[in-house]
Amino acid sequence: MHDSSTRSISLEVYTAFGLKIASELELPELIPAASGVVEDVVIRQADLTEWSEQLEQTHFMIEGESFMFHVPGTAIYAVRGGKEVEVYVYHGADPDTVRLFVLGTCMGVLLLQRRILPLHGSAVVIGGKAYAFVGESGAGKSTLAAAFTQAGYKIVSDDVIAVQATAFKTIVYPAYPQQKLGLESMLQLEALQENKHGRKTNHGLILMDGNPAMPKHGHLRKLTGELNKYALPTVDSFHNEPLPLGGVFELVAESPKREFQREGELKAVIEHSLNMLECLHTLLFHTYRRVVIPRMSLGEWHFRTVARVARQVEGWRLLRDSSAFTASEIVHRVLDIIRKEENSYGS
Repeated sequence: MHDSSTRSISLEVYTAFGLKIASELELPELIPAASGVVEDVVIRQADLTEWSEQLEQTHFMIEGESFMFHVPGTAIYAVRGGKEVEVYVYHGADPDTVRLFVLGTCMGVLLLQRRILPLHGSAVVIGGKAYAFVGESGAGKSTLAAAFTQAGYKIVSDDVIAVQATAFKTIVYPAYPQQKLGLESMLQLEALQENKHGRKTNHGLILMDGNPAMPKHGHLRKLTGELNKYALPTVDSFHNEPLPLGGVFELVAESPKREFQREGELKAVIEHSLNMLECLHTLLFHTYRRVVIPRMSLGEWHFRTVARVARQVEGWRLLRDSSAFTASEIVHRVLDIIRKEENSYGS
């Protein structure tokens, strides 16, 4: 631990995940916080090389309230008590990769230490609520969120969704205005933008003409360590206020099979409503960095929190044809589901 009063290095203060984060490392992905705020979390550079040998033998270590892990050639990280992140950056390490793990694994573990549930997925604003899209890597979460933003909706988070559940409500805290998109998805969305015409729904214009086209991929930063993915800034389409969680959609990409055949027509997307137990299982499975939870002695808290969320919100599973580009169809399907849900509550 370090006494900030003895250090001359200035700290920039940012906001993300409902927290004020003071950092020695520049974090250009995050939104600067207002001056004079008191930080919740401090990110500092520190000499953590004494743990190098032990960390080389294992994926991560836990010492009391400290969680440490090692990324060869990049950095050693220590997340302490939900309040501090220490980083030892190896000489010659790529700064983008260093930040990738600060904003990913470090923030996921820090949220767990603060008893905030991190879900692995994207979240967008629909009708004044945040809707979470969870799923395994490659399921299409970020692509779907990008399709929503292209259609005029705001994004709350991509990759890590910070959720806090009380006995009476579940709140989603915004992350930061950046998405991670594959080149193929960006090109598909560009083509969709050029060819689709807007149509009215109860929630606004979908796939409307006149929206800014996706930036050309040549101007985007490729994410080191991410297979053919690029950092896509989303400042203009980012919602930076907490919102109630409206529902959870699990995306599952599957090869076409008999289940997709309905009345002689091949459907690209099939929906299933989840009961409370299915929703609970989905949230447990798609918790970000869930493998570390037992080692952090958070199993009971994790189950209790997820059960609370599953009781308060509705869940759906969307099976999509992995051989087709289905983002636009899923956007329409999701909006239809939400509209029907709202109508059923209003009737």
